[in-house]
Amino acid sequence: MVEQQLVEVEVFGQRFVLRSEKSADEVRQIAAYVDRQLQRAAEHAKTAVLLRVAIMAALTIADEYHSATGRLDLPQAG
Repeated sequence: MVEQQLVEVEVFGQRFVLRSEKSADEVRQIAAYVDRQLQRAAEHAKTAVLLRVAIMAALTIADEYHSATGRLDLPQAG
């Protein structure tokens, strides 16, 4: 069984403590990637509403994932 650890990260000016089986360095790299996407979305947003910026960043990340893997894991309907 892999031991989980707590890793503190900062994303979009907010501090989070995450529990993960990944190395602290890997968790920080992932958080830094998400932070960059949020910063880019905020630069292009016509609004400063955090939820809108977060959704725009999430859509960008999902698009990159889809482009890299050729798939999206969607729940089955019904």
